[in-house]
Amino acid sequence: MDVFTREKRSAIMAAIKGRGAVSTEVAVRTLLKRCQLKGWRTHMADLPGRPDFAFPTANVAVFVDGCFWHGCPTCTKGRRPAVNAVFWNDKISGNIRRDRRVTRALRKRGWTVIRVWEHSVEKDPGRVAHRLLMAVTKSRVP
Repeated sequence: MDVFTREKRSAIMAAIKGRGAVSTEVAVRTLLKRCQLKGWRTHMADLPGRPDFAFPTANVAVFVDGCFWHGCPTCTKGRRPAVNAVFWNDKISGNIRRDRRVTRALRKRGWTVIRVWEHSVEKDPGRVAHRLLMAVTKSRVP
């Protein structure tokens, strides 16, 4: 049982703003540096969806998707809560629809879109690094 009314809890939660990169994003940033990939920018506002990492010269956009927030179909972090299920189903389904819309918009502009799941960064960072390296260097080959 919550000690606040629904309206008060909603106002409190709405006031919480993110600061800086989340740990998964930091891990991908570390991978990019280890692979010595250069030329990336973070959160480019002029691109649909503001990709977590973008390689403008290679036209590669990288999104680091949290398993819970983006509805990972394969891991337990992607499970939706049973409490307030309608809200969470709508929220996460909306995120999935938005991700698809953003991916389509970027591809229409000629960008390669890489989506990396949180669990893959944690379990197999080498594979993630390889995917990123291949996408970026493939785009640079004449």
